Amino acid sequence: MELSLTPEDRAFRDELRDFLAREKPKDWSYPAGASYFELCATEFERLRAWHRKLYDHRFIGITWPEEYGGRNAPPYQEAILADEMIRAGAPPTVNVLGITLCAPALLHYGSDAQKERFLRKLLSGEEIWCQGYSEPGSGSDLASLRTRAELKGDHYVVNGQKVWTTDGAYADWMFCLVRTEPDAPRHKGIGFLLIDVRSPGVDVRPLRQITGGSEFCEVFFNDVVVPKENMVGHPTQGWEIANTVLGYERGSQALGSSASFDADFELLLAQLKERGAARDPEVRQRAAQLKIELAILRLVALQTLARMRDGAAPGPEASMGKLCKSELEQKLYSFAVDQQGPHGTLWDGAHAVDGGRWQGAMLWSRAGTIYAGSSEIQRNIIAQRVLGLPRG
Repeated sequence: MELSLTPEDRAFRDELRDFLAREKPKDWSYPAGASYFELCATEFERLRAWHRKLYDHRFIGITWPEEYGGRNAPPYQEAILADEMIRAGAPPTVNVLGITLCAPALLHYGSDAQKERFLRKLLSGEEIWCQGYSEPGSGSDLASLRTRAELKGDHYVVNGQKVWTTDGAYADWMFCLVRTEPDAPRHKGIGFLLIDVRSPGVDVRPLRQITGGSEFCEVFFNDVVVPKENMVGHPTQGWEIANTVLGYERGSQALGSSASFDADFELLLAQLKERGAARDPEVRQRAAQLKIELAILRLVALQTLARMRDGAAPGPEASMGKLCKSELEQKLYSFAVDQQGPHGTLWDGAHAVDGGRWQGAMLWSRAGTIYAGSSEIQRNIIAQRVLGLPRG
């Protein structure tokens, strides 16, 4: 991603490059065919050690206030960080959901006591977080959720079920949407509750996916006791908080994916040229279209950064980033598998291309147009809240 760098930005980039050259694990390579969340499941402790090293040198949460472990850095430096990590081939970090989703909720809406209790342990990777939003009957229509939190004295009693809970198998905490007032209008009676996943009555069950991994889980709550002070904001403010968090999730996807997609595209292009496939006009046309869409994704990511630079939370425009990212992800990795011909059907074994990395990415990309709001939902948001079109 090309940015107009200030002297401070250049100093940060040089500091980061020196750190990566010195500290990046020498024997690290990204396992073929593994998604990020599958990798966290299989290499968790190794990645957590790397995460902790980044935290100790303040290369995680760099835009956070210094009192919680950040640098008070401008948002553009997040783009520099993402680019340099990809360029260096550095391992990913853990606790991505906690840092990109739960932390903004705490920073915007949390009490001083909640910030003091949770933020540093979240940023350091000492405590891992998962998200409790979707339910068997509530996905894109999230406001129909039924998991109940009933206030009894100084605690809530939680009953219900969540599904598609990423990182649930090894998370310590969950930020969870719960219904606090069942008789209120459905968008009004929702709270944002922090739940210790190790509490009695919490049952986490992994779900096996098309990729072969099990990073998603379903989670059951049976009379789970949660302290009243773990409610973020007002007990009926959960929908507002969730929408703020979803803005960060959707906005961060464009920023976090742009550099990664660029790197994979250049690798794929080099392979096509080596095999002579790049001489095929149809292949060249599809590659050119992908290059255009990669540039669009990069510009959308910069637009989100500009909004954050001005002190605003990601707005409905973040849906453009999420839509661009998830649609492009499917096109990129489907194109890569298509170019393998009959070998594209092979996931592993001696004849699998690059150990099946492209197949794994292609299968994982199918989820991208569903999670964090489906592509249909994103198009509705863009039409109504960005373009000002009437409801159809």
